[in-house]
Amino acid sequence: MPPVPLNARRGIKLVLGLLISALFLAATLRAVPLRQVAETLADTSLSWVLIALGFVGLAYLLKIYRWTVMLRSLGANVRIGEAAVPFLGGVAFNNVLPFRAGDVIRVIAFQRFTGVPASGQIGTLALERLMDLFVLLALLFATVTFSQVRLLDAGLLAGLQLAAAALAVAVLLFIAAPRTLRLLVSWAERNWPKLHRFGEALLRLSDAVATLSRPSFLLRVLVLSVAAWLAEGGVYYAVGHALGVVTTPQAALLALSVATLATLIPSAPGYVGTFHYFAARVAVASGGSQIGAAAFAILVHGLLWLSTTAAGFLALAISGMRAQPLVAAPANPNSEPDPQ
Repeated sequence: MPPVPLNARRGIKLVLGLLISALFLAATLRAVPLRQVAETLADTSLSWVLIALGFVGLAYLLKIYRWTVMLRSLGANVRIGEAAVPFLGGVAFNNVLPFRAGDVIRVIAFQRFTGVPASGQIGTLALERLMDLFVLLALLFATVTFSQVRLLDAGLLAGLQLAAAALAVAVLLFIAAPRTLRLLVSWAERNWPKLHRFGEALLRLSDAVATLSRPSFLLRVLVLSVAAWLAEGGVYYAVGHALGVVTTPQAALLALSVATLATLIPSAPGYVGTFHYFAARVAVASGGSQIGAAAFAILVHGLLWLSTTAAGFLALAISGMRAQPLVAAPANPNSEPDPQ
């Protein structure tokens, strides 16, 4: 049987993502009167919404600074404002285009902003995603373990805890122990030869991250990652208070971790449906009504999506795509990142 052409595969994935989004959105709203959801949103406390937007700004400022630190470690003489253009532009494109195209655009089209070769930028992007995954899994484990929120029965909760802990350890191994990972991949390929292509891709990604895998540097990036996601958790907490649901920090962080991890499920651009369903489920499990939970999911997603999309395209418009290369020196894997 001949292989399916790339464009056909992408078309199938796009249609599948749209169907998944539609199914999850229908599951979120099927038993909820939309008129009452709209009335609940109309009565939302404006002051809490403004606080939520402040947390969005803080979270993305920290994420941009984290990427700036990574670029500086590769020799780029880049300031936060300069790094903000490709970073926010990539986020904006991810919000409106399928297949996380914004990540590809950030790596390839925005090299003029950073001067860092695509291979180096892939390493920063991979480390960024791995750190995000590690922090979200750690938050999920912590909130499931210590929160009074009960989404599932005890057996399933124990399984969720185990899965979150195991995945967090696996991500940490990938970031901090590339030699151990190479040994594990070699062992797996010897026992299951069909895994060779997957193993090679995994090792290439590991090599891209390895240039950034110095202990002191990783600790700094981890601290910035935790701070950024705690700030984003503040968005959920503020919106929860605005609507009278998800009013504890534990519930807000649980909603953050569950809803954000749900965006890994194939869906329409902007993670419509998957995000809403899981954010609403956490809100209901935290004691909120179905109407309040639906309003919570819609408002959190709306604030995150609208603010980052608008900021990204505004940054691109202001920059005019005229930035020059910003490399001060060649990348040195053994050097420490610029402390400034």
